[in-house]
Amino acid sequence: MNNIELLEKYKDYTITNIEDLILKMKLEDDLSMMQSTMLLVLKFKLTIKEADNYILNSQAWQDSKQSVEKFRNNIFDNISKLDN
Repeated sequence: MNNIELLEKYKDYTITNIEDLILKMKLEDDLSMMQSTMLLVLKFKLTIKEADNYILNSQAWQDSKQSVEKFRNNIFDNISKLDN
């Protein structure tokens, strides 16, 4: 499905039931964290940071949170080393 089709499919979801939407995007539609973040930005007019925060802290992605944070921290640590 493309973004327009997905947005139509998710039209009845609101920010108050965002947990249900995130779970549906992951389990039923097999969207990645990045795809889900992008759709939250488009649907709710969130910033990337806000949408990422919803995804990363959702129940649906709880099993990946620690590894994603470790990966991101590693990237930022390596970038910092390049600056020095």
